[in-house]
Amino acid sequence: MKVVKCVVLLVLVSLTSLSASAKNPFDDVVNSISSALKTGTSKGISATFMNSVSLSIKRDERVYTRFQAELLLDDFFRSNKVSQLKELQRAKSSANSFVVFSLRTSSSTYRVFVKLVESNNEFKVSELRIE
Repeated sequence: MKVVKCVVLLVLVSLTSLSASAKNPFDDVVNSISSALKTGTSKGISATFMNSVSLSIKRDERVYTRFQAELLLDDFFRSNKVSQLKELQRAKSSANSFVVFSLRTSSSTYRVFVKLVESNNEFKVSELRIE
């Protein structure tokens, strides 16, 4: 009887550790975006972009290729050194997944909205607004 209890306990512990170590693609991409925003790394942010992305920086909104958006973000970060980043809101659903940050720079504080689209259990940025 003790052997059966030990086996059941071992199986439960194994299943719990497997589910705890399972990857969460949404959290992974949000963490990547957060890290890149904190350091002002446009290359890190653009790695999470779809092939084309809707980008709005200070009300100038257009659809750009990943490379074009990276260049525009690089210009933004060159003139706005990041001093603090704070996550304000996060939502994940089948229809709308997004995260909102407050980004403090040397000259101003911006609201950063990032919309994510899921495809094949992978999240990519479809829209980024810096307001």
